[in-house]
Amino acid sequence: MQQTHTIAPRTPAYSTAGAILAVLAIASLLDIATAQALSQTDRAPSFAVRLFEVLDIYTSPVAFITALAAAACWAAHAQRAFRFLFDATLVLSAVALLDNVVGLIMCLFDKQENPGFLLLSAALVYLENIAVFTAFYWRFDHPYQQRIVEGEGIHPGILFPQNTLDMESLRRWRPAFVDYLFLSFNTASTFGPTHPVPLRGVIQVGTMVQVAIAMAVLVMLAARAIGLIG
Repeated sequence: MQQTHTIAPRTPAYSTAGAILAVLAIASLLDIATAQALSQTDRAPSFAVRLFEVLDIYTSPVAFITALAAAACWAAHAQRAFRFLFDATLVLSAVALLDNVVGLIMCLFDKQENPGFLLLSAALVYLENIAVFTAFYWRFDHPYQQRIVEGEGIHPGILFPQNTLDMESLRRWRPAFVDYLFLSFNTASTFGPTHPVPLRGVIQVGTMVQVAIAMAVLVMLAARAIGLIG
């Protein structure tokens, strides 16, 4: 039976969980803004584009609502409910992100009445990509980091440089919010992990998905939008 590891209230790890949740809430707001920007790109979109817009109408607001509910559970230290609502928010945010990426690609085949909004949409999806995967990396790495601090002889989901250094000041070290944000930003910006190394399969797959999204947005979509403006 798998052991359940909780986050003690009023600890740095608990504060990190709250910050990660805030990023997910921001991701849902970015998704709503992206949907609005995409709707301005073409006022008579194709059926396929309209279909993705309809899906986005439901996923983004629901993700924001579940994020607010998770925030209430975080403040009340209801950890089981927090974990459930956090996971639901993460799944909805990931679906909304992928929906926006596909919607952006489909918009390239439509007539562009306001191509500047396509560039804005690409920028918003880029930020949303960073936000969603910051939460993703925390979700699938933190439990292992917690168990290592508690003395279990296992390897983490993500190997940070601090995990490998034999320094007194880094004993019982755990990655915080900035560490996961740093990893997500670098992965989206440099098309691959930098110093932190993904060790577990789910995180490796997540890294590949994030890089694919970043390449689609920054290389193909943004370049196409700039060309349309010119």
